[in-house]
Amino acid sequence: MTSEKQEKQDVPSKGLKPDHQEVVESIVQAAADHTPGPAADDLCEQIRESENKRRLLAEALHASREQMRQLLYRTGDERERAQPFGVYVRPGRSPETVVIKHHGRLYEAKVKIGPNAPERRPSGGTFHARRLQQQEVHAPAKTWKFKKGELVLLDNDLNVVDSRGFDLVSGALGTIEQVLNEEKLLIKTVGDENIVVTRAETLMGRKVLVGDNLEYDPESLFAYSILPKSEVDRLVLEKVPDIGYEDIGGLDEVIQVIRDAIELPHLYPELFWEHRLTPPKGFLLYGPPGCGKTLIAKAVARSLAKRVEEKTGVKGESLFLNVKGPELLNKYVGETERAIRDLFSRARSQASYHTPVIIFFDEMDSMFRLRGSGISSDMEATIVPQFLAELDGLDTLEHVVVIGATNREDLIDPAILRPGRLDRKIRIPRPDQAAAREIFAKYLTPDLPLDAEDVARHGSPEAVVAWMIEALAAEMYSTKPENEFLEVTYADGSQKILYLQDFSSGAIIANIVNRAKFMAVKDVISCGQRGIRYHHLLAALRAEYQENEDLPSNTNPAEWFRVIGKGGERVIRIRSLLGRQAASPAAGPPPAREIVPVDERLA
Repeated sequence: MTSEKQEKQDVPSKGLKPDHQEVVESIVQAAADHTPGPAADDLCEQIRESENKRRLLAEALHASREQMRQLLYRTGDERERAQPFGVYVRPGRSPETVVIKHHGRLYEAKVKIGPNAPERRPSGGTFHARRLQQQEVHAPAKTWKFKKGELVLLDNDLNVVDSRGFDLVSGALGTIEQVLNEEKLLIKTVGDENIVVTRAETLMGRKVLVGDNLEYDPESLFAYSILPKSEVDRLVLEKVPDIGYEDIGGLDEVIQVIRDAIELPHLYPELFWEHRLTPPKGFLLYGPPGCGKTLIAKAVARSLAKRVEEKTGVKGESLFLNVKGPELLNKYVGETERAIRDLFSRARSQASYHTPVIIFFDEMDSMFRLRGSGISSDMEATIVPQFLAELDGLDTLEHVVVIGATNREDLIDPAILRPGRLDRKIRIPRPDQAAAREIFAKYLTPDLPLDAEDVARHGSPEAVVAWMIEALAAEMYSTKPENEFLEVTYADGSQKILYLQDFSSGAIIANIVNRAKFMAVKDVISCGQRGIRYHHLLAALRAEYQENEDLPSNTNPAEWFRVIGKGGERVIRIRSLLGRQAASPAAGPPPAREIVPVDERLA
């Protein structure tokens, strides 16, 4: 203090008279010697508090002005500008930022929603500031989680201001060529360009297969959803049918042959490897319509998975790809071939030891006809080679079984039927009388409502069912005149009589039982009499064949004869005989004609 006084005293005072100089120095000395009292300290403290309040008020006003400016925008031009959208990719380097895609470019944008909203609050010790701080302490923490690939709303500075989910997403169509990993997919676009896309949150965890159609965004390269394929998915049923061999009657020998050929190579591959035995690649089931070809193919898939589970103890699952042949055809060149490639590619991608794949071509003659036959268009000239290339090409069909079904095996190209492709050709015959009884037993069971008098007469429902099945099968396979169905005239002039038994099939037997059940229901409604009776079955048998008597075609009888599985010599005329004697009982016996044994002509 003394040094300051000395400096102030040493300061020259220009323009002052000596007496005035002495007065000034005395005043300065008096001020220097004076010490402030308590009143001056209180005044300084009040000044500092006022300054702090003024600063807090200025900050509050500034924050309010910023909030109002963000709500009302800074200018009219900004208020009229539309806000852009972006796509969320992943979190940013800091909690306040995220990585987004906008117009195909990556940006690290700030998040201005939730806890990251840039809201300036007053600080300091004011009542308003302390109350806001207490609310923030006791309020639950806000969180905002973005999902990969979802749309986010941006402001004009590309800051994230809102999340809009996946509802507004619209993209292009692509086909999966390869599954690279859990997130990346290699797809082919409409222009045959291969690109890599990333699964969005909606597609994560879902099973995708080669050949699937998906929707993707060309700008962000995110894949969002699986779309149904117009060529393959529409024609393929992947779920294993709930049909087993025990549900098929009258084909025990055929089923055993099929089980040995399909299940043994899959259950005992080490034995086939030891004997250097190549398992068959495919099977052709052929025969008359309605005899169980499709049922056997469905039962193969279920039985194969069950046998694998019994051997390994690991639950297996077979996939049954049921290809509807006629619907696979496409009028555009190359589309049917591409559908066949996609089908086999899908089978290869899903097949494994615990997941065998069955590809079933129903009505195989509609697609793979004899090339150059002139029966249809020239579409088989490219379809058949494509099918052959998939059967024995460079890509092996391991754990994949191809089964074809047809009732016109003579129309299929021989290159498909040769050994090494469809190795086994298995004929599914019409049921004989014993097989018919087995099929009747599948549909006519003791748990059905039966006539009470019949049950009392035979002693039990099982006995009633056995009696009705035995009597109906004997009636159906009788060669009495009432069962004459068709008269066939051959090109050499000889004739032959075909009976009801010559046209029996599993489908007809099932329909006979269904007709009898329908008649029993009508009796309950009309007269209150409950239960299925034998006369219902007999009437259903006659009605079933009566409806079919007008179906034989004389326009091309030889072709019709082959379709029903008869074959043999050339047929020039077909005449219906069913109900002839009942229609004209007084006409006497029919004229004499040559009766040729059925087995000689139909072998």
